[in-house]
Amino acid sequence: MKFFHPKKIFSILFILSLIFLFYKILYQFHNVYNDNKISIIINMKNLTKEKHEYFNNIFVKLKSTRNFYFTQKIGQYLDENLNELIGNSTIKLVQSNFPDSIFLPLIVSLYGESNPEYILFIEGGDLFYNNENELIRWINNAYTIIKNNKYDYIFGNSQIINNKKIGCSILLSKASVIQHLLYNTDSDTTHKNPFIQLSLATQTTFIFFPYKYVKESNLQNLNGKFSMNMNCPLINDNANPTLGIILPTYKRNYFSSSMPSYASQTYKPKFYVVIQNSNRKNFNISLIQNMVNETVYHIWMQNWNSFFFLNLRFASVFPCDLILKYDDDQWPSDNNLQQNLVDNIRNKNIIIGLRGNTVPKSFCGYTSENFIKKEHHVEDHVAVPLLFRTSYLKLDARNQVFRIYGSEDVAISLNSNRLCNVSSVIVKMNLVQKQNDGKSQTKDKQIISNIEKEKDPNFDIFISSYCYLIRSGYVPRRWKDFQIPKKDYINITLEHKRLF
Repeated sequence: MKFFHPKKIFSILFILSLIFLFYKILYQFHNVYNDNKISIIINMKNLTKEKHEYFNNIFVKLKSTRNFYFTQKIGQYLDENLNELIGNSTIKLVQSNFPDSIFLPLIVSLYGESNPEYILFIEGGDLFYNNENELIRWINNAYTIIKNNKYDYIFGNSQIINNKKIGCSILLSKASVIQHLLYNTDSDTTHKNPFIQLSLATQTTFIFFPYKYVKESNLQNLNGKFSMNMNCPLINDNANPTLGIILPTYKRNYFSSSMPSYASQTYKPKFYVVIQNSNRKNFNISLIQNMVNETVYHIWMQNWNSFFFLNLRFASVFPCDLILKYDDDQWPSDNNLQQNLVDNIRNKNIIIGLRGNTVPKSFCGYTSENFIKKEHHVEDHVAVPLLFRTSYLKLDARNQVFRIYGSEDVAISLNSNRLCNVSSVIVKMNLVQKQNDGKSQTKDKQIISNIEKEKDPNFDIFISSYCYLIRSGYVPRRWKDFQIPKKDYINITLEHKRLF
């Protein structure tokens, strides 16, 4: 019988271990880039053909599936033709002219029916576009370092600000860190740049791992305030709370009628934000701006449909006390409507809506043994127009969504009540409404397609959303002393990691 020399056996075992390690690394990277575990967002002022070809090649080589471009056009109108540059790639494009450092692109990076494990944020204007493989190597190495050393995030570049070393240009971070900064603090777009806040954090572990192909970085919002941890928001209004109005748009264009109505309101907003999905309509923002005195901003998911939750996530960091959301098929017929709504919400822990829903005695397979009398005008959830404190939108964002294509009004009401005892209240509103124009969401092909994919042939997004939130711990308003059975409870709270 022939025996192998011990040295040969050792060599064979060593080679086999290297092969095993190689395939393990390949499998590790395959999972993180292909299974929605990492979200990659490229932030830039201008998207050019050169930049797109560079980053698109990187996405293709990584085989990543959760890819975003975010272009910031502060003080400018958005480019209607930018979508043509991207073509048929899988990259989702967001354009915005809302004043911000990087809070809004970070919100986009987290958005979806599930949170990724990691966020890769790149300031596209800070890089030299000369070596795709070098950037891929940095990404792979940074990911390995985070995994092996249990860091919370890694910076790819740095600069000195006020004698402090501050990260910039490239950030690879656990999503839980970004989740906390956005939704478990009082953060808004005027606050100190997130790169600065992350660099000066005291409750996280991080390192600087330089990527050499970068230019000098110019961070925005250097002098804003630090974002403070927030559990439930304070209810303490001044005489004139600031109001932001968000106007989600998709297929409709009633701005020639709605904007003059908003302009006639006795209670004026601080700003308007037109939040547009897909490329169904081209809006003349200049013309819309001329109809009102306050600034009209525009955020546009130009080549994709984010459906209904992303506009609320954006609004959660807008610098105002209150958010009023109208649908694109309704506007006031009463000049005092906004004044009345603000008067109703002042110093109260409530969300205001036009209409609502109250859960009956038996629902979702449960029956209340102590079904109490309905409170006057108080519902389980209320629907648009909706007036809420901006900070309530952070409460909703702390939880895993059921489906992004519907029932966002249910989620904001129920999650806010469960976490901070916020009541949902109906207030009478005089409105012009155009719901019967044949363009409602129930007839939208993308929503119909998503519903058809559900396993239950009798699936109902409204009822299913309610049942999901009840199983997560929401107690319907009239179900006194109800507790969800432990076997049915689901934890929908998203992981977050404190910075300070």
